[in-house]
Amino acid sequence: MAAMKITLIGCIAILCLILADGAQIGVNNGMVGNNLPHADEVVTLLKQNNIGKYRIFQGSPGVLKAFENSGIEVIVGIETNRLQQISSSQDAANGWVKDNIVPFYPATNIKYIAVGNEVFKSKENVQYLVPAMKNIETALNKANLQNKIKVSTTHASESVIGNSYPPSKGAFTDEVKDTMRSVLQFLSDNEAPFMANVYPFFSYVNNWKNIKLDYALFKSTSPVVEGYTNLFDAIVDTIISAMENLGYPNIPLIVTESGWPSGGNINVATIENARTYNNNLIRHVLSNAGTPKRPGRSIETYIFALFNEDKSSQDDTERHYGLFYPNKSPVYPVNFSP
Repeated sequence: MAAMKITLIGCIAILCLILADGAQIGVNNGMVGNNLPHADEVVTLLKQNNIGKYRIFQGSPGVLKAFENSGIEVIVGIETNRLQQISSSQDAANGWVKDNIVPFYPATNIKYIAVGNEVFKSKENVQYLVPAMKNIETALNKANLQNKIKVSTTHASESVIGNSYPPSKGAFTDEVKDTMRSVLQFLSDNEAPFMANVYPFFSYVNNWKNIKLDYALFKSTSPVVEGYTNLFDAIVDTIISAMENLGYPNIPLIVTESGWPSGGNINVATIENARTYNNNLIRHVLSNAGTPKRPGRSIETYIFALFNEDKSSQDDTERHYGLFYPNKSPVYPVNFSP
């Protein structure tokens, strides 16, 4: 009997470890498609696949309600086109938090608010970014949610990084440095993470003559540069170096988007490459190996995207990032467990 109890305890411990590890992997879910599943079905799909984190790009009461008591951590986004209003009006920020956060938290496990998405790509909105972040933080404080939900903003790595080679010399572009310094100060003051969208796919496509496909797909067996065996780690550490160069060495970093398209008008956008990249990415994240600059530290990562979205953009490749078709059948096999 004692042996059975020990075995049972051991199995429970292993199961808890697996669930904890699985919770490190998240997915993005856009809404730009036909016949996408209802939010209740999404919750079931995530649980069936041991996916513990979920990101939406805008407040959606129906979605947030569906995630109540699921235990799944949620990032809620604020659309970039709302930054001007929220930055100039504390009442607008208060109203957004009142409508999109207060009715659902804590039953829905909202972990972060992402203010805007890749704002530095839309230069007209950059001036509103930090004031909007501050107003949302103030709104959370007024709702007595300070320190419970962290406020940040997502960045396209290819848009904000100027020097990326080698990773130890990573630096932000001169154009974004002033505002980025203010963003980093806000994150540091509020113990919030830097959110980066990291796509080795784009790096390879834009520099295929100098980057080997195996390096982008986690298939290299020997170091390529400065001890790096994969491009994902190199990009992440380039961003960390860029933060260090502005005087912020300790801000946590989470990868809010990464993925590989399984189809489209680019020759390396294939089901085989997408399957290889995403499975190797998950395996890497769940190993807790970290990166050379931050070894042994888990990289909180969200794969883009949960579903193929047939109305995503005029670029056909953008419509093929999904892990699942809208009918919830997998585009290719993905293992979300270690």
